[in-house]
Formats: sequence, structure tokens, C-alpha cells
Amino acid sequence: MEPFVAGWKGRADESGGTVAGMSAPGWGIVMTAREPGNLVLANVAYHLGLGAGEAHVYLDDPDDRAAETLAALPGVRLTLCDTDHWQRLARRRPEGQNRRQGLNATHAYRLADVDWLIHLDADEFLRPMRGVAAMHAELAAFPRGFGYVSVPPAERVMPRDAAQVGLFDGVFRRPARVPPRLHRALYGEAADFLDGGMCSHASGKAFTPTGFDYQIRIHRPRAGKTDPLPAHSALKAQAVELLHFDGLTPLHWLVKLLRYGEHAAEVQAGMNGPHRMRQVAALRDAGDIAAVRALYERVQVLAPAQKARLAALGLCDTAPFDPAPVIARVLEDVPDLSAARFDADLRRAHENSPNPRLAELVGRWPG
Repeated sequence: MEPFVAGWKGRADESGGTVAGMSAPGWGIVMTAREPGNLVLANVAYHLGLGAGEAHVYLDDPDDRAAETLAALPGVRLTLCDTDHWQRLARRRPEGQNRRQGLNATHAYRLADVDWLIHLDADEFLRPMRGVAAMHAELAAFPRGFGYVSVPPAERVMPRDAAQVGLFDGVFRRPARVPPRLHRALYGEAADFLDGGMCSHASGKAFTPTGFDYQIRIHRPRAGKTDPLPAHSALKAQAVELLHFDGLTPLHWLVKLLRYGEHAAEVQAGMNGPHRMRQVAALRDAGDIAAVRALYERVQVLAPAQKARLAALGLCDTAPFDPAPVIARVLEDVPDLSAARFDADLRRAHENSPNPRLAELVGRWPG
């Protein structure tokens, strides 16, 4: 297979890379979403405003009310994950969300008409660190067909001395792969619930070149039969990072854990690492709202001294993130991105949940 595909605006050099003076490569995103509509709309509009040529959106709830609005956006390729969709892809809907995401992402990868595709969750936002042009230059310089570009994560946490008002308030914790004793010294009572200093994942996501026989997975592609992809064939991006809002609000984080806990143990283990399983177990054992809130504070909130320590070590970025100006380039009206509105949407979505613990949580949560 040629190391470039239709739509690639430059010509390949002998190594499959690109030559100086090429125009920017096209890129797109793919996500499988089951979140409040304002978040999904904000995420898609932000990445379109950033320069994405395509946004492949798979709505896990085929009756999602955001479908009409999303479908009207230029560049969006919308798929409703109904019975017919899953019959075509997997005969029936997989229980594990990782499996559903992987199948959808690979489906989009086969259809994509851009040069690079990255799989994101609705709570993940790309942030170019030196401008979009530098991100494009980095993608253009990578030898296509020899691997992928790994985008490192930064995970949002809240300072203890700051009240959350906007959905994207907070600071960003960075991964730290250190020996266990140092990990515990850095993160204290939260250490058992973190992996590499991160509440969710320290793996980031991958820009994968299109046009090859790759299977797209949550964090990175896998080799297909005709295009081997050695595990070491990744280059860490220097011009862009992945901001992960693992829990847009405290209530959102807790709802997420409760939804994980609805699955059988073996399904949970396939979706989550041991640290996340400990989070789910701790929430299951929490007796009341005060204990539930204390768990969030323990894992997702930084005391001033800890924030200062991590910042001094390069493990906490305090630069703010406001996607609204970019979103405004795509949408006439920027959706309400307040924490209060988001929690109100969560309550409506889950107040009649068949999971009694989840229904009780959203019913009794303050605000």
C-alpha cells in the first residue's frame, strides 16, 4: 500500500514522510458519546473550529436529542447506534463501552477522507501548545505508514481553594511514571486511586494515518493483516496535548463510576485498570452523600501545598482552558457551559435510572 492516501495534499518522500513546503495535512476526530448534549456539541464544535475536517460522531443512545443539531454541522458524520448499526458491525450491541468505541472508531477510520484520525471521548479536548500550525507541521513531518503520533494527556483537577463555576475550570495534572514510594509521597491519600498520577489514563490518544489496515482502539491503533504496526512505532507529540476532563463536575465523576459499577466484574476489568476498579469499589462502600463527596475530594481535588509541589515539578499546569472563543467560530450561539447547567442535565438524564443508587445520588445531590 502507498504511504499516502487520496486527499493527502503533499507528496511522499522516499521514507513515506513529507517534504518541506507542503500544505497542512487534514485531520479529523471520532467519538462514541452518551453525555449531555451541550458537552458533545461543545466538543465537536471546538474541534471543527480548531481545524478538524471531519467529526465522526456515534451516538450511543439512538434517541439522543442532540442528533438533529449535530447532524446540521458541516463536517459532522453522524451515526445513531441503533439495532441495525450493531447488527452490521457486531451482530449485537457489545456490553463493554471500550468494545463499542473501538468498533465505531475503526468503522469511521475506514470511511475517513482526511489524512489523520484521532479517537476522543466527549470529555477530551486537544490543546495545541504552540498554535495549530505547529500541530499541523508535526503531523506533516511524521513518516506516514510507520506508526502513529501519541498525544500525551493532562487531566483536569480542581484546586481546593477554588469553586467551580464553568465546566472547564481548574488546573491540569500531568502523568508521572515514578516508583511506588515516590508516587505515594507525591499524591498522598489519593495514590491508591491513581495510575501514574492520573485518575483515568496516562496513555493519551493517537493520531493515526488513514488509508492503512489498522484497527483503531481506545488509546492507539493495532496492526491489521496487511500493515504491520510494531508497538514501538509511536512518536510522542510535542505540539499538542490532550486535556481530559475526567468528571466535568463532581456529580459527573460519581455518575461515571456508578455506571461502571453496573457492569459484571469481568466487563469492568476489561474497561478499567486496577486503580479505577478501586475507585468504583470505594464509591460502592461509601455510605452517604458526605462520604461520596469526600471520595471525590480525596481523588480529584488538590490542596494548595500539593498543587504548588506538583507545579514546581512540572506535574501541574495552571494555564486556563476556555474553548468558548473557538466554539463561537462554528456555532452562532455557544451552548451553556456552566457547571450548574451540566448538573441539571445530568439529573434529568438519570433521575429515573433503574439503578437505585444512581437515581438516589442525582436526586439528593446539592444544587
